[in-house]
Amino acid sequence: MAATAPKALRLDQGPGAVRTLFTQVAHATDYFVEARVRALPGPPGPPGQLYLVGRHVDANHWLGAGLQMSDASPTVQADIVRQQDAKLGRLKQVKRTIPSAGRFLTVRFEMIGEALSVYLNGEKLTTATVPGSAIPGALGVYSSGKGFELDAIRIGDPAQKPMRIAPAVAASSFQAQAGDPPSTLAISAFDGDGVTPVRFSVRSSNPAVASASVRGSGIVVTPKKTGSASLIVASVADPSVQSIIDARIASAFAPPAAYRIDLDGAISPPARADAVQPDTLLRLRFDQPPRLGSTGSVRIYRQGDHKLVDIIRPGAEVAAIGYPGQDQMRYVRRAPISIDGNSATVRPHANRLAYGGAYYVVIEPGVFGNATIKGAPFAGVGRAAGWTFRTRASAPSGTRLSVDDDGPADFRTVQGALNHAMRHAGQATPVTIDVRNGRYDEMLFIRGKDKLTIKGESRDGVVIHNGNNDGYNPGSGLSQGPQSPSFTGGRALLMVETSDLLTLDTLTLKNTTLRADKVAGQAETIYFNNDSGRLIARNASFFSEQDTIQVKGYSWFYRTLIEGNVDFIWGANRAALFEESELRSVGDSANPSSGGYVVQARTVSALDPGFVFLNSALTHGPGPGPLANKIARGATYLARSPGTKATWDNVAYINCKMGEHIAPVGWAGNDVQRDATRYATREPAPNPASATAHSGWRESGSMDLDGKPLDLSQRAGGVVLSAQEAAALSSRAAVFSGFDGGRGWDPEAGQATP
Repeated sequence: MAATAPKALRLDQGPGAVRTLFTQVAHATDYFVEARVRALPGPPGPPGQLYLVGRHVDANHWLGAGLQMSDASPTVQADIVRQQDAKLGRLKQVKRTIPSAGRFLTVRFEMIGEALSVYLNGEKLTTATVPGSAIPGALGVYSSGKGFELDAIRIGDPAQKPMRIAPAVAASSFQAQAGDPPSTLAISAFDGDGVTPVRFSVRSSNPAVASASVRGSGIVVTPKKTGSASLIVASVADPSVQSIIDARIASAFAPPAAYRIDLDGAISPPARADAVQPDTLLRLRFDQPPRLGSTGSVRIYRQGDHKLVDIIRPGAEVAAIGYPGQDQMRYVRRAPISIDGNSATVRPHANRLAYGGAYYVVIEPGVFGNATIKGAPFAGVGRAAGWTFRTRASAPSGTRLSVDDDGPADFRTVQGALNHAMRHAGQATPVTIDVRNGRYDEMLFIRGKDKLTIKGESRDGVVIHNGNNDGYNPGSGLSQGPQSPSFTGGRALLMVETSDLLTLDTLTLKNTTLRADKVAGQAETIYFNNDSGRLIARNASFFSEQDTIQVKGYSWFYRTLIEGNVDFIWGANRAALFEESELRSVGDSANPSSGGYVVQARTVSALDPGFVFLNSALTHGPGPGPLANKIARGATYLARSPGTKATWDNVAYINCKMGEHIAPVGWAGNDVQRDATRYATREPAPNPASATAHSGWRESGSMDLDGKPLDLSQRAGGVVLSAQEAAALSSRAAVFSGFDGGRGWDPEAGQATP
């Protein structure tokens, strides 16, 4: 099956309606429909919708996937939708910040059985499983709110995946200053199989501003003069498959020459400081909150030969997390310069400063505006200002490292200590990182290091935080493949890859993302990505709204606090024991009437325990929630299913206290209606559909928060275990008995402290 519609189609602005494009697929169930889509200019208003429609039965029953976009926002929302009984509802939604004004975006809607997927520019964004949806139907297009232009419309076999060409670190923009050194940008270019490389070319729309050329698997960009240019990276075989990088070249670097400023007491590290940590942050304290500019840069030079070693610019960038030579580094979007009250923090790029080096800092006037230091208007920091410092003579030795954000320590950042441990300690050598009280605004990455402990000075005093999320850094992690969001490091605050026996002790991880943010979505505090690895969390707190904890393998959470709203504990795990812990549901900032779901299990085997909650408490609070909105009585479900047949919904609550926010039916199964104003669909049935003592949704000994037995007569979708059946899940030894081929695991004996 393959067909192509007329080359172009124009849809005028107006109310939503379906236009039939193909009738020859009326008897087919599996196919894709793809088109290049461009929004036409129009008056300001709400976002317009364009959905490619499949399995169209009639005007009241069809499926679709496509985009919502607005002239006023760079945010594009990809949706999977369902028209059922004349009601249109969103099944899945994913947001991306991507330039779209006046540009074609390639949208693909793929239907394979009950799995519906949406792609954007060759990137698979999300999949929705809709039971009973594998029915024949025609194909069309739905638009509303504004006009759209469609080009290269085609359908075909969904086994034929799209080619994808994109920057390898998901950067759709490039910033530099005229005269800066050339930069190399890696390009991910693969055929539809995700393995076969394809040749690509690059063309600059304005080579006088920024020239570009192909070099190996990347492009080299040379900034020349002030202005903007579009760098078009395209497949040699099919030029319609392309990616556009917006290059913005600012004025050449112009440091203040003779301007002097009294920096004594206003900067960190202080002028002429010695034994500075190479992962130091640069801080300035102003008389009032400064305004972060959009021009200029902060530059660090080596004193001996005035060699430029780092350039830090205002605004978002893509930066590497890890150490030089690591087999895989984590690449994330981040803002390297931030403002907090009267203080500004500048984050040098990792691994730019060496031990035993002497450096000086220069700041252009445009980086900070509308501010004074000691009463003098800030006009930059020149070399004559004397902001110099010397780093420590040598790296720390031993297996116990210290981190402090402002006091004496081996490192200023947690990631600096992690890089040292991963690089210099053997994989199996136990290492402990002692983190002293402070607030550490950073995303973290651990890969290939076992028996590592991160231990805080106090649980509430050590706060590692950041606002990372799926809209900002798409995907779960590194192990995504070429069809995914171009090898970025994912949306988690802490990402752990191929590591075993990681311990998080006496600290707080906080993902500050709000679901109400325009480009938010999933936002883990930790993603533990090791199918056979072990994670220990004790006396620790984890805060987010959606997907707070994602774990694989085996994990033990002891006396922890986990806060969230939507699926805030989930993962393709084997056994996760939450013992004497608090699971706190908070109000949903995106949908205040929603009570959310505690767990979404994707346990890899029917025989594995999955998620077990033992002697824990399910609470709710209006105070700690993002908008302080109270969850309604009976609005929160113990679990919901992803609706897949390849994973199991293995969840058990044993002797747990539950607040009145927990729904009397307990489980969000196939008979539970979700919020119809947003979704107009039902939750899928779990796997297995009927729980047993060994698999599925289970509970035993449930109590209210005062310790009185709950009436479980209204429970639906799960099973209530007898005391004898519950005993098989009532101890650490029982839950982890399947580890290592049945040898078991004692998490208390598996501590990594040297």
